[in-house]
Amino acid sequence: MPYRLDVTQGDRPAEELRKGVEGLLGEAMVLTLATAGHERGPHANLAFYAFDDDLVLYFVSERATRHSHHLAEEARAAATVFLPPPVFGEQLRGIQLTGSAGEAWGHQAQAAFAAYQGRYPAFGQDEEVRRQFLTGGGAAALYRFQVEELTAVDEPHFGRRNYLRAAVVR
Repeated sequence: MPYRLDVTQGDRPAEELRKGVEGLLGEAMVLTLATAGHERGPHANLAFYAFDDDLVLYFVSERATRHSHHLAEEARAAATVFLPPPVFGEQLRGIQLTGSAGEAWGHQAQAAFAAYQGRYPAFGQDEEVRRQFLTGGGAAALYRFQVEELTAVDEPHFGRRNYLRAAVVR
Protein backbone atom coordinates (compact mmCIF):
# COMPACT_ATOMS: atom_id res chain seq x y z
CA MET A 1 0.00 0.00 0.00
CA PRO A 2 1.40 3.42 -0.89
CA TYR A 3 2.20 5.84 1.87
CA ARG A 4 0.09 8.74 3.05
CA LEU A 5 1.13 11.96 4.73
CA ASP A 6 -0.21 13.09 8.09
CA VAL A 7 0.33 16.87 7.99
CA THR A 8 1.51 18.06 11.41
CA GLN A 9 2.30 21.69 10.49
CA GLY A 10 0.92 23.79 7.68
CA ASP A 11 -2.28 24.70 5.96
CA ARG A 12 -2.14 22.52 2.84
CA PRO A 13 -4.05 19.28 2.27
CA ALA A 14 -1.97 16.11 2.50
CA GLU A 15 -2.54 15.22 -1.16
CA GLU A 16 -1.26 18.63 -2.30
CA LEU A 17 1.83 18.23 -0.11
CA ARG A 18 2.36 14.71 -1.47
CA LYS A 19 2.27 15.94 -5.07
CA GLY A 20 4.69 18.74 -4.19
CA VAL A 21 7.12 16.35 -2.48
CA GLU A 22 7.06 13.87 -5.34
CA GLY A 23 7.47 16.68 -7.88
CA LEU A 24 10.49 18.03 -6.06
CA LEU A 25 12.03 14.57 -5.71
CA GLY A 26 11.50 14.05 -9.43
CA GLU A 27 13.17 17.33 -10.39
CA ALA A 28 16.24 17.04 -8.16
CA MET A 29 18.83 14.31 -8.67
CA VAL A 30 21.16 14.52 -5.67
CA LEU A 31 20.49 14.25 -1.96
CA THR A 32 22.66 15.21 0.97
CA LEU A 33 22.67 12.38 3.50
CA ALA A 34 23.61 13.07 7.13
CA THR A 35 24.75 10.27 9.41
CA ALA A 36 26.63 10.02 12.70
CA GLY A 37 28.84 7.40 14.27
CA HIS A 38 30.09 6.81 17.79
CA GLU A 39 33.79 7.19 16.98
CA ARG A 40 33.91 9.47 13.96
CA GLY A 41 31.06 11.87 14.70
CA PRO A 42 28.68 13.43 12.17
CA HIS A 43 29.17 13.22 8.43
CA ALA A 44 27.38 14.40 5.29
CA ASN A 45 27.71 13.10 1.76
CA LEU A 46 26.10 13.59 -1.62
CA ALA A 47 24.44 10.79 -3.57
CA PHE A 48 22.36 10.39 -6.70
CA TYR A 49 19.04 8.83 -5.73
CA ALA A 50 15.87 7.26 -7.01
CA PHE A 51 12.57 6.85 -5.17
CA ASP A 52 9.50 4.65 -5.32
CA ASP A 53 5.77 5.13 -4.76
CA ASP A 54 6.14 4.30 -1.05
CA LEU A 55 8.50 7.25 -0.43
CA VAL A 56 11.59 5.10 -0.08
CA LEU A 57 14.74 6.66 -1.55
CA TYR A 58 17.52 4.49 -2.95
CA PHE A 59 21.18 5.32 -3.50
CA VAL A 60 24.42 3.52 -4.32
CA SER A 61 27.51 3.79 -2.16
CA GLU A 62 30.78 2.04 -1.46
CA ARG A 63 30.65 -0.06 1.71
CA ALA A 64 34.00 1.42 2.83
CA THR A 65 32.66 4.99 3.10
CA ARG A 66 32.20 6.76 6.39
CA HIS A 67 28.42 7.07 5.96
CA SER A 68 28.11 3.35 5.13
CA HIS A 69 29.96 2.52 8.35
CA HIS A 70 27.69 4.89 10.25
CA LEU A 71 24.57 3.24 8.81
CA ALA A 72 25.89 -0.19 9.79
CA GLU A 73 26.17 1.13 13.39
CA GLU A 74 22.95 3.14 13.51
CA ALA A 75 20.19 3.09 10.91
CA ARG A 76 18.94 6.63 11.69
CA ALA A 77 19.68 9.26 9.06
CA ALA A 78 18.56 12.62 7.74
CA ALA A 79 18.68 13.96 4.22
CA THR A 80 17.92 17.06 2.21
CA VAL A 81 16.89 17.40 -1.39
CA PHE A 82 16.66 20.88 -2.88
CA LEU A 83 16.66 22.85 -6.09
CA PRO A 84 18.90 25.91 -6.38
CA PRO A 85 16.90 29.12 -6.03
CA PRO A 86 16.95 31.49 -9.00
CA VAL A 87 17.73 34.43 -6.69
CA PHE A 88 19.36 34.48 -3.26
CA GLY A 89 16.76 33.87 -0.56
CA GLU A 90 13.78 33.70 -2.93
CA GLN A 91 11.62 30.89 -4.34
CA LEU A 92 13.09 28.25 -2.04
CA ARG A 93 12.27 24.65 -2.92
CA GLY A 94 13.46 21.73 -0.83
CA ILE A 95 12.68 18.88 1.52
CA GLN A 96 14.26 17.82 4.79
CA LEU A 97 13.81 14.11 5.48
CA THR A 98 14.37 11.90 8.52
CA GLY A 99 14.10 8.15 8.69
CA SER A 100 16.01 4.92 8.68
CA ALA A 101 18.60 3.83 6.15
CA GLY A 102 20.76 0.84 5.46
CA GLU A 103 21.96 -1.59 2.89
CA ALA A 104 19.20 -3.18 0.81
CA TRP A 105 19.06 -7.00 0.72
CA GLY A 106 16.82 -9.56 -0.98
CA HIS A 107 13.53 -8.10 -2.19
CA GLN A 108 14.63 -4.66 -1.03
CA ALA A 109 17.72 -4.89 -3.25
CA GLN A 110 15.56 -5.87 -6.20
CA ALA A 111 13.24 -2.90 -5.56
CA ALA A 112 16.25 -0.60 -5.17
CA PHE A 113 17.83 -1.85 -8.38
CA ALA A 114 14.59 -1.44 -10.34
CA ALA A 115 13.98 2.08 -9.02
CA TYR A 116 17.58 3.16 -9.59
CA GLN A 117 17.72 1.71 -13.10
CA GLY A 118 14.33 3.24 -13.84
CA ARG A 119 15.71 6.67 -13.07
CA TYR A 120 19.22 6.08 -14.47
CA PRO A 121 18.78 3.61 -17.36
CA ALA A 122 22.53 3.17 -17.92
CA PHE A 123 22.95 1.85 -14.36
CA GLY A 124 23.65 -1.86 -13.99
CA GLN A 125 23.40 -2.81 -17.65
CA ASP A 126 26.28 -5.26 -17.31
CA GLU A 127 24.96 -8.60 -16.02
CA GLU A 128 27.90 -9.12 -13.64
CA VAL A 129 27.41 -5.66 -12.11
CA ARG A 130 23.69 -6.40 -11.72
CA ARG A 131 24.46 -9.73 -10.01
CA GLN A 132 26.92 -8.08 -7.61
CA PHE A 133 24.38 -5.46 -6.57
CA LEU A 134 21.59 -7.99 -6.12
CA THR A 135 23.70 -10.50 -4.18
CA GLY A 136 25.82 -8.03 -2.20
CA GLY A 137 29.03 -9.30 -3.76
CA GLY A 138 30.72 -6.04 -4.77
CA ALA A 139 32.48 -3.15 -3.10
CA ALA A 140 29.43 -0.94 -3.71
CA ALA A 141 25.94 -1.64 -2.47
CA LEU A 142 22.37 -0.46 -2.91
CA TYR A 143 21.00 1.44 0.08
CA ARG A 144 17.45 2.36 1.02
CA PHE A 145 16.28 5.38 2.99
CA GLN A 146 12.76 4.95 4.36
CA VAL A 147 11.34 8.39 5.04
CA GLU A 148 9.46 8.70 8.34
CA GLU A 149 9.04 12.49 8.62
CA LEU A 150 9.57 15.41 6.29
CA THR A 151 9.56 19.18 6.16
CA ALA A 152 8.94 20.77 2.78
CA VAL A 153 9.24 24.31 1.52
CA ASP A 154 8.11 25.09 -2.01
CA GLU A 155 7.60 28.83 -2.19
CA PRO A 156 6.35 28.98 -5.80
CA HIS A 157 3.58 26.50 -4.91
CA PHE A 158 2.93 26.80 -1.16
CA GLY A 159 3.85 30.44 -0.48
CA ARG A 160 6.77 32.27 1.03
CA ARG A 161 8.38 30.62 4.07
CA ASN A 162 5.47 28.19 4.40
CA TYR A 163 7.22 25.18 5.95
CA LEU A 164 4.98 22.11 5.82
CA ARG A 165 5.69 19.15 8.10
CA ALA A 166 4.30 15.67 7.87
CA ALA A 167 4.71 12.18 9.22
CA VAL A 168 4.81 9.38 6.67
CA VAL A 169 2.23 6.69 7.39
CA ARG A 170 2.53 3.25 5.81
